[in-house]
Amino acid sequence: MDQVQTIKKDDIEIRIIRPKCIGAATCVVYAPATFDLDKTNIAIIKEGQWDKLEKIIAAAQSCPVTAIEVFSGGKKLFPKE
Repeated sequence: MDQVQTIKKDDIEIRIIRPKCIGAATCVVYAPATFDLDKTNIAIIKEGQWDKLEKIIAAAQSCPVTAIEVFSGGKKLFPKE
């Protein structure tokens, strides 16, 4: 898989900077319909129906290494620049 996984659905875009991920899995706890861990315990974005945007942002905020970026309508919601 690429160093950065990016998936856009409707007007929400999520990016996982995979080399930063330490497999803490807090994203999976906060947004289980959106995130999972692969066989190497690195976060991935799931296919199918995602959690609500608020849960996705909470999941990104829970990441101890800020490996998840969330955009909506082309604007970066998290992390703030």
